[in-house]
Amino acid sequence: MGIKVCKFGGSSLANSGQFIKAQQIIQADPERRYIVPSAPGKRSDDDQKVTDLLYLCHASAQQKVAFTETFDRIRDRYNGIIAELKLDLDLTAALDKAHDDIRDGASADYAASRGEFLNGHIMAALLGCEMVDAAEIVH
Repeated sequence: MGIKVCKFGGSSLANSGQFIKAQQIIQADPERRYIVPSAPGKRSDDDQKVTDLLYLCHASAQQKVAFTETFDRIRDRYNGIIAELKLDLDLTAALDKAHDDIRDGASADYAASRGEFLNGHIMAALLGCEMVDAAEIVH
């Protein structure tokens, strides 16, 4: 018996249906104990990955161009997944902080990492487990 770490890429967590599939995979093996989620990927060929939208927000902020409309697409994406999964989870504060941090000069790496961070909260809520921010434990 051991412990398994599972990484789910963006396509695997692109929408609520994909989250359910990932949940079933995780719960099928009790050794799957640590889950590393990517940001939501494309839902279709004409969709955009959340990571790409976060980079766009960062680039806009660097140029002192408003990016609220782009960030609202990110916000809507996460809130849609939460609603479809019927989770008791409110990411408003985390989304607001990410927006403000990007606006206030956070790095591109930080901006991109928010996709995984926010998806981690959703996955943890879905699985009924604790969300651990890798930034706090990986040094």
